[in-house]
Amino acid sequence: MCAAFLAAGQIVPLATGPAFAQVETSVEIADVAGVYDVLGRNTDGSSYRGVLSIVQEGAQAVLNWTVGAQSYQGRGAFAGNVLVVDWGAKHPVVYVVGSDGTLMGTWDGGLALERAVRR
Repeated sequence: MCAAFLAAGQIVPLATGPAFAQVETSVEIADVAGVYDVLGRNTDGSSYRGVLSIVQEGAQAVLNWTVGAQSYQGRGAFAGNVLVVDWGAKHPVVYVVGSDGTLMGTWDGGLALERAVRR
């Protein structure tokens, strides 16, 4: 994709290929390893409580939830302070890592919510 603008009826490119590739950014990966208490709301409006354990492996994380007698597993990747977790469902869990380390997340396409607080 090339950025351009219209000048005197002609398309004028603003930059060409390699200039975009040379831009480097440094994004710090949040430290989310640990055990969390979770409080959530299902898509039907009912609430749940559970425990979330996260093991961090570089820029990825392995998550294990226990909610009642059920357990769920997932693997996530970071994009800055956002952790996107594939847990085998149609939609991922998407957490935003707060400055205090709290994870605020959505799942089921944003219809369900979860808050995870590190113990």
